Amino acid sequence: MDADTGAVHAPCIRAAATVALAFLKRGLVQYPGAEYAGEVTVAPIGIPARLAREEGVAVQYITAQTAAEALSLDPLRPRAADTHKGTYGHVLVAAGSANMMGAGLLSASAALRGGSGLVTWALPASLTPLAATRPPELMLAPLTEASPAATAHTADWAAADPQALAGLASSRSAMLIGPGLGRWKGDSGWLRTVWEETRCPLVVDADALNMVAEATNFSAWTAPEGRPTILTPHPGEMSRLMGVPTADIQLNRIGAAIRFAREHGVVLVLKGARTVTALPDGKAYVNGSGNPGMATGGAGDVLAGLITSLLAQGYAAGDAAALGVYLHGAAGDRAAQLRPGGPASLLAGDIVAQL
Repeated sequence: MDADTGAVHAPCIRAAATVALAFLKRGLVQYPGAEYAGEVTVAPIGIPARLAREEGVAVQYITAQTAAEALSLDPLRPRAADTHKGTYGHVLVAAGSANMMGAGLLSASAALRGGSGLVTWALPASLTPLAATRPPELMLAPLTEASPAATAHTADWAAADPQALAGLASSRSAMLIGPGLGRWKGDSGWLRTVWEETRCPLVVDADALNMVAEATNFSAWTAPEGRPTILTPHPGEMSRLMGVPTADIQLNRIGAAIRFAREHGVVLVLKGARTVTALPDGKAYVNGSGNPGMATGGAGDVLAGLITSLLAQGYAAGDAAALGVYLHGAAGDRAAQLRPGGPASLLAGDIVAQL
């Protein structure tokens, strides 16, 4: 087994237990290596922990304990007594379409449960009646459409003004765009306008990632100076973003995430078992929470909403992404324990309920 990537070569022992000397190895927490390693124990052999920092080791395995130690983040997120809703930011969610309203609802609900003081769900005006059953705490922002009738049978967002959406974001603390957005002709250019004119921290997910992947000149896109940007692809979306086969991404998930984050100056969350969060400075975090029951439709929408919520509350982009991934997995673990049918019966809404 490759100790750096987790790739498995034949023959390979399928161990009941593995002892890692001095430090945990990357390959032991990345699949398929994690499956072959069994129960992993780190055994000290007298090498000072500070040597890892001095040698520039920039990859951390995130648990509740290491989140507190490595990132100085408390997963319980205690609050001061004299705060109010304005203290915890205002999230704008641009998501959902006629056939995928649930994606917008899940991500916006996760932003609420994630702790934001206010959450607004932006939708083309013609779609807002479909959101009538939203939680009462969730506000709506109908976007005027240039010609709703012309797009009624194609895509709902095609006629929405991207500059109006960016303008709406100007008074918000963070924005999420992409879950259930749909696709239409010219959508990459539409998204580029949003990308370049949105000044608040931005999380890009799902359909918006595929728009980025199909842009012929994504490297030329510019964001307002200092604007944090987080991309949250699953392996298939990451394959399209990088132009390489999914299997190649999976062979070295940490390396792929770090390379993309560095090249494009974004925080990159590569989803999947042991999700990887990579920062533009080369740091990366591998998540230790979560379970196979979270492999269900909508779980990624919940994660995107949660990360955006933490951004709106003032967390730095890398911290918001790494902590959001951990909290998402921990909520999934709690939800799985409560299901009589076990992890297999888990739904994305169950994760929201446990945030």
